[in-house]
Parts: sequence; structure tokens; C-alpha cells
Amino acid sequence: MHTSPALSGHAPPGITEDATSHAVGPRTLRRGLQVLAALRDHGANGLGVTDLARYTGIQRPTIYRLMAALMEAGLAHPIAGTKRYRAQLAQEAGVAEADPRLRQTLPALRRLAERTGDAVFLVVREGDESVSLHREIGGYPVQILATYAGKRQPLGVGSGGMALLAALPDDEARGIVERNAAHLDEYGGMTSHEMLRLIENTRSRGYSVVGNHAVRGALGVGCALLDDEGVPSLAISVTAIIDRMPAQRQREIAGWIKAELARLQG
Repeated sequence: MHTSPALSGHAPPGITEDATSHAVGPRTLRRGLQVLAALRDHGANGLGVTDLARYTGIQRPTIYRLMAALMEAGLAHPIAGTKRYRAQLAQEAGVAEADPRLRQTLPALRRLAERTGDAVFLVVREGDESVSLHREIGGYPVQILATYAGKRQPLGVGSGGMALLAALPDDEARGIVERNAAHLDEYGGMTSHEMLRLIENTRSRGYSVVGNHAVRGALGVGCALLDDEGVPSLAISVTAIIDRMPAQRQREIAGWIKAELARLQG
């Protein structure tokens, strides 16, 4: 869960913000760059907070704050199923920008983020995986940044991926679940049986609702856009803390997403 931490603290009593920014700002920036450099040095394997503290000499509580800021900026990401983080690779950062599906949907994503106040995600399918192309952050103070541009995970783990998976023919969907079965436990204890149940629920409901799997304490609602042949081409999802997602609001958000998808289709 993310609460949009600032890189620098508030000014102490009797000291102006300008005065503290000259002292605190550069020091915080240098520390953030130290952490980012350490992550980049370790490539795809990444580092945990304890390792980062050892490499940089920065205390762990500060590491946590810096990591939150780096993740908010899209410069670092958690490695699924581990307690490590890795730096965002430059070639990954350009993937979403070059994808025509993002250009097509970006206005809709921004409207949904403004309307819901929550984080909105654009997700597509690649084989047995879902790939996040973009996230748009809403205005509510607590944002669930469940994924980031370029992140891959088994199709169906998140609400966007589940919307795509459930829109596939049954045999194809079951085959994907079977092939991904060995990796599902890394996502909040997800099982093949639970995944199949979510597929059925999504089909009967008309939209996906996935909670407490990819991110604890979060719940997402997703809908897929189908092409002329009925094949899901992309999905849009909205994710928020569970307290903001009672059943009535889930239905409301699904309606908003469907309205935006209908506009895209038209």
C-alpha cells in the first residue's frame, strides 16, 4: 500500500521550508540516488532493504521511505514473490509510451482516475501472462500501486488480468491456469481452484473483482475490451483499499469502466 510519501520532511517549528529544503533536500536526493545506483548495480536480481542498508550505509527506516518514493516515481519496483526490489530498466520505461493501445486509452484512464480518485491500470495479455502498460494515479490520499508499466504476472492474478482471462474460451482459460499453477502461490496464496472460481464469478458478474492476492489489503475491479471477433484486446482496472470497495461501489466502478470501453469501441 502506498501513501504518497514526500522526499523531504516538514519544516521544524521556527524554521522556514526554504531553509530546511537547502539542507534536507540535497541530502535526501543524494541518498535516493545511492539506493537507485545500488539497485541498478545488481540488475534483475535486485536487493532487499537489509542489503541496501549494508551497501549504502543508510538506516533501514530511511531506506523504506526512499524506496516508497522511488516506486512512486516508477524508478524501482518490487520483485514478485520476494522481499527484494530492482531498478526500472530504461528499455522497459519506453514500452508503454510506444504502444498504440496506451495512446488509445490514456484519456479514458485519466478520466477514470479523476472520477474514482483511485489508481487505474491498463493491462494486456501476452501468452500466459498479463502485462501492465500504464497506471494512472487518482487523487485519494491512499493509493494502491498494485503494478507498474512493464510488470508481468500470471494471467488472472490481478483484476485486469482476470477480466482478460475470463473473456477467453473455457478450454483456453483452463489451459492457462494449469500452465501457471506452479507460480500462483507466490501471489497471496492463490490456487488453481481459486483462479477457476474467480473466472466463473467474473463471467456471471460481467466484471472481475479480485482482492487480497497480488497486493494485501487491496481490491480491484476490471473489465475487458473485446475486438470484433470477441477476443479480449485489453483490460482496464481500478484498485483501491478494501474499505473503499463495498459491493455497490464495485458495481458503480465497473459501470464507469464499461462506459469508457464502449466509447473506445465506438
